[in-house]
Amino acid sequence: MKQDRQKQAGSHTGMSKGHEADELNKLLSLWLHSSIRVMDVRHIRLEPEALLQPYRLPAQAFVFVLQGSVRLDGDWKDTPHSGYVLHGSKGFELNMKPSQYGIEYILVLYKATSLSGHTMYNHPSIAHGFVPPYPVILYQKLQLLEYAWQDHEALSKIQAQGRFYDFAYECMRQLQEPKARTSGRDIVTQAIRFMQDHYAESITLERLAGLLECSPRHLTRLFKKQTDCSPIMYLIQLRMDKAKELLRKTDATLQDIAVSVGYPDVYFFSRAFKKYTGVSPVHYRDSLYSSAFVRDTSLDNPLSMSECSIDSTSGALHTVIEDNNHYQNHDEGILRMNRNAKHSMAFILLLSFTLLLSACSGTSSPAATDGASQGNNNTSAEPTSQERVLKDALGHEVKVPAQPQRVIASYLEDHLVALGVKPVAQWSVGKNSVQGYLQKELKDVPTIASDLPFEAVLNFKPDLIIMDSASMVEGDKYNQYSKIAPTYVVGTNMNNDWREELLTVGEVLNKSNEAKQALSNYDKKAAEAKAKLSQTVGQKTAAALWVTDKNVYVVNQNLSSGDVLYKDLGFKIPQVVQEISKTAKANWSNLSLEKLAELDADYIFIVNSKNVSKEDIVKDPVWAGIPAVKEGHVYDFGKDSSWLYTGTIANSQMIDDVLKNVTK
Repeated sequence: MKQDRQKQAGSHTGMSKGHEADELNKLLSLWLHSSIRVMDVRHIRLEPEALLQPYRLPAQAFVFVLQGSVRLDGDWKDTPHSGYVLHGSKGFELNMKPSQYGIEYILVLYKATSLSGHTMYNHPSIAHGFVPPYPVILYQKLQLLEYAWQDHEALSKIQAQGRFYDFAYECMRQLQEPKARTSGRDIVTQAIRFMQDHYAESITLERLAGLLECSPRHLTRLFKKQTDCSPIMYLIQLRMDKAKELLRKTDATLQDIAVSVGYPDVYFFSRAFKKYTGVSPVHYRDSLYSSAFVRDTSLDNPLSMSECSIDSTSGALHTVIEDNNHYQNHDEGILRMNRNAKHSMAFILLLSFTLLLSACSGTSSPAATDGASQGNNNTSAEPTSQERVLKDALGHEVKVPAQPQRVIASYLEDHLVALGVKPVAQWSVGKNSVQGYLQKELKDVPTIASDLPFEAVLNFKPDLIIMDSASMVEGDKYNQYSKIAPTYVVGTNMNNDWREELLTVGEVLNKSNEAKQALSNYDKKAAEAKAKLSQTVGQKTAAALWVTDKNVYVVNQNLSSGDVLYKDLGFKIPQVVQEISKTAKANWSNLSLEKLAELDADYIFIVNSKNVSKEDIVKDPVWAGIPAVKEGHVYDFGKDSSWLYTGTIANSQMIDDVLKNVTK
C-alpha cells in the first residue's frame, strides 16, 4: 500500500499539476466567500458480494476510502485504494469497486452558500482526487467529525462544523505539501503529527504502529534514528511541555491540567511530571511566581523553558519539531501571576497574624492566667493532657488532638464517613467535582481543591490535617501545612492498601474500634457476596472500564474496583487486564482499541462518563467480539457512582451494583 501511495501521490484523476493548482485555488476562493454547512456524515461498509450501484452525489462531498476503490465519473486506471481522498460536486456519480474485503468509505456531504445567499457549485466541476501523504491524520479527524455528527445534541452539531473545517484544512494542506520524501521519514513525520494532534488521548506504541501500518519495533527504530528518542519518550516530552505551558499561563487545577495532557489520574501525573522535570507541578508553578511584585517577562516567551529537557539522555528531543500553534501565547483578563502574588501575601499576613495571636496568648500576664484558671478549673489544661503523639509514615512525631473537631482529609472522606466523622471541607477537582456517592452524608460540606492550596486550608481553620500519601507534602509543603494544624501523613506510596489506610485513620481519629468494626462488616458482606456469585454464575471473568469522550481506561487488578472484583468477589482476571496491571502504577490505565478488542471478559462494568447510552458505546465494531457484549452482560454506572474510588462505603456500593445486575 505504501509503494502504491508513493507512485500515486501526484495522480489527481488525470489533472496536470498546473490545472490541479488552479482548481484548488478556485475551491479555496469560493470557500472564503461562502458559508459551509455539513449535511450528513456517513460511514459506509458493504460486503464483497454486495451489489454496488453508482451513487449520484446530492451535494458537495468529500470521500475517504478505507477499503476497495472509489471513482467519480472516471475510469479505473491506476485505481487507488486505502487512504485515497476525493472531492466532488453535486451531481457527480460515485462508482465503487470492492476489494476482497468489500468496500468501506466515509462520505461527508456539505453545502456551500455564498454570503449573498446563493448556493455554490451548482454547475459540474472537475473532481479532485489524491493520495494524501498522511492519511492517518485525516482518518482521525474524520472520526472526530463522525462522532460529533452522530451525537444529536445541538452543541455537538456546532462542534461537527468545526471538525469539518479542521478536516478540510488538513486535506488542503496535504494537497499542497511537496510529495518527495522517503518512506521512513513519512512514517516518523506522521507519528509526530499524530501525537501533536492527539497527545491528550490514549496513545500506545502498538496503536501508533497499527495506524501507520508497521510493527512497533520498526517504528521505534525509525523514530530513534531520526530523533534520538523513542516515540513514547517524545509523547511524554510533548505532554510535559504542554503541561508546563498550562501551569505558566493558566489558573487551571492540577486535575484539569492532568486530564488535558492525557493523564486521568492527577497523582500519577504529578509523579510523572516530577520524574521528567525534577520538580512537582506545584513547585514548578510556585517557582515561576516566587517574586510577588516583579513580573518575569521571560514567562511570556513560549520557548523560554525549552532548554529544560525532561529527558537528560535525549538532548535532541526539543529539535524534533516545534508547534506552538496549539496554545496561543496571550495573557487575557487578569494576570494569573498578580492573583497568586496577592494570595501569597494574604496567606503570609494571615499566617503571621495567627502566630502573633498565639504568641500573645502564650505570654499573657500571670494575673490573667490565674483568673482564667479560677474561672474554668483545669479546662485549659485538659486538651494538652489528652493530646496523643503519633508517628506518621514519614517519621514525623505529630501531636494529635484527642477529639479533633475540624478535620481536613482530602480523598480520605470515605474512611471519615465510615467512622462517623464529617470533615470541614471535602475533596474536589475541576468545577467542584466531588465524590458523588458520598454526597448523602457530605452534601452540606464545602469543597476544597484536591491539591489543598495553603490559603484555602488556612481559611477552614482545621485542628487536624490528614494526608493520604507522601506526594501531597513533597518539598516544603509539610512544613507549611504543619504551621496551620497538626499534619499526619498516612502512607508513603501513591496508592496505599485501603484496609491499612482505614485502620490508620481510625487510630489518628481515636476511633480504632469503629475502624475495625467497619472493616469486619465489609469483609462479612464481601464473603457472602462472593459465595452467592459462585453459586449463581460460577467462575467468570470480569473487567471494569471507564469510558470518557476520548478514551477507554481499564482498572488495575489490584486497585479500586479491580481489588473488589478480583480479590473480594472472586472474578477471574482477563488476560488483557493482567498484562496492563503488570506495569501500571495508577488506578486506571489507557486501553488501546486493539487491546479492547482482545478483552476476554464475561462481564463488563462501565463507568460511563461519555454522556451517551451504554448501547451507543458498545455498538462500535471494536466491542463486537467481547464475550460480555455478545451475551448482553454489560452494565454501566454514572460518574457519580463509587466505581472510581475505594473504601468500605465505595466498595460496598460496588458489591451491591454487581449483585443487582449479575444475579438478577
